[in-house]
Amino acid sequence: MLGAAKPNREELMRDLSELNINEGGSPVGRPAPTEAVIGAFQARFGVVLPEGYLRLLRFANGGHPELDTIEPIGRPDASPWAVDHFGFLDDDRTANESLWVAMAAWRPVLGQDAVPFAFDAFGNPFIFDLTSVPPAVKVCVHDDGFALVDIAPSFEAFIDALHIDPDMV
Repeated sequence: MLGAAKPNREELMRDLSELNINEGGSPVGRPAPTEAVIGAFQARFGVVLPEGYLRLLRFANGGHPELDTIEPIGRPDASPWAVDHFGFLDDDRTANESLWVAMAAWRPVLGQDAVPFAFDAFGNPFIFDLTSVPPAVKVCVHDDGFALVDIAPSFEAFIDALHIDPDMV
């Protein structure tokens, strides 16, 4: 249909409040990253962060999601993965859970086309694979020779697939 607007990927992602992202049971109190901080991060590492992820950072800059579990793509018998925490982005380039530290630590392993944005309880990073459009979400399994496991075809699909692990309730 001529002149019809294409759907905005942001509109396709679930309401982020459903994730109940928190720090120690309280809402995340860290302010959203400024445009200057986002620009500095992207320029420093030569990457463009997905818009859906920027939306998450503006909603909750870091924190632990209550809806944290997701199954790998194409592996129906595989164990699910759980997000322990999302990285945060602000001026602090030395804090443990910051994206600055995650990029510095993981870039030598993951290469130029990956951005770690969250971690499981064992320190395995969930990453954006910037070689695909939109960037796919994978997890890097450090105990398996840094193997990459496909998790979701996009950040929006990743967020939409997160759920509570029924075995952990």
